[in-house]
Amino acid sequence: MQELDRQAIVDLCMGATVLGTGGGGSPDQGIQMLTAALEAGRSLPLLAPAEVPDEALVVMPAFVGSIAPGAKDDRYREAMRAQILTEQSPLLLGLRLLEAHLGAKAYAALPVEMGGLNTAVAAVLGALAGIPFVDGDTIGRAKPELEMGSYTLRGLPLAPMALCDVWGNRALVVQTESSRSAEQIARALAVVGGGTVTVRCPVRGRALGGMVIGGTVSRAIAIGRALRHARRQGADPVAAQIQAAGGSRLFEGVVERLVWEDRGGFMWGEYWLRGTGADQGHGLRIWLKNENEICWRDDRPFVMTPDLLCAVEAGTGQPFTNSQLREGLAMVVFGVPADPIWRTPEGLALTGPKHFGFDLPYRPMEELLAG
Repeated sequence: MQELDRQAIVDLCMGATVLGTGGGGSPDQGIQMLTAALEAGRSLPLLAPAEVPDEALVVMPAFVGSIAPGAKDDRYREAMRAQILTEQSPLLLGLRLLEAHLGAKAYAALPVEMGGLNTAVAAVLGALAGIPFVDGDTIGRAKPELEMGSYTLRGLPLAPMALCDVWGNRALVVQTESSRSAEQIARALAVVGGGTVTVRCPVRGRALGGMVIGGTVSRAIAIGRALRHARRQGADPVAAQIQAAGGSRLFEGVVERLVWEDRGGFMWGEYWLRGTGADQGHGLRIWLKNENEICWRDDRPFVMTPDLLCAVEAGTGQPFTNSQLREGLAMVVFGVPADPIWRTPEGLALTGPKHFGFDLPYRPMEELLAG
């Protein structure tokens, strides 16, 4: 077990934003929450999956909702800021609601996904409840839909799950017909409240071995650290992050067109890059549903989900979410291979291009880059 300090907090949220592929929530919000927790005298212990006892109860917290600009108004943000580290925190209320239903106390919190906010949320809940969070997650990146997690591949239900928002709405979903139904229920409540917190998929420690993608929190910290060190040493911060993430450079360009809409609790959209540098004269189009999912190079299908399409600002290497996209933004796009579980037939059925309505054959990014 290790304790996160202030520097590790920043590194974590920066690196998790890279792995969040445009989604996963704001790193600024994640840093603010975790810093406030430390300033309040709370600890942030990080636990390896193997350290969780077989019979211990592990829960998975996350924020649910659209990341589109304006999806959350100032009133919502102020209410969340005021409540998040108090006894009225929707995270803590959700945990208590779930624990009361189960008749058991949680031992640890597991990040559902990688993202500047949603990875931090597990640590925040841990700080509130006095429990550690686990070095791993269920996806290895961010994904827009709740059912897109390794728990679904392993046949573990999302319910029971608690849903709470800053307005006092609270719901306990005892059972759902399917993981898809659980997603639709949570998304509907997120639309009602402008966003909701879910504490879900309680599992025993013995189930983690076959489900958790281990070490992803440490990986995110390493990416954030690489960014920080490169900036300090005058090295290339983009190249440093690509190397730390185990990725490959795909495209450099400037956003020349962006279209998006906030619909059904998601940000849907596309953006077009005009190539610069080595990619001068070429173009890249990226389709997103909260996160970057599929890209086309010169109108030909290129790297696509479940592989990661990560984007950082050219020059500075600053990670950002798709809510910060704007015309004229210079960026570098790089790919990172998905965890092998997502390249199986079952994984592709859940997260591949056909799930999103695109009749495109998936090819691992390594094959595409090899020509």
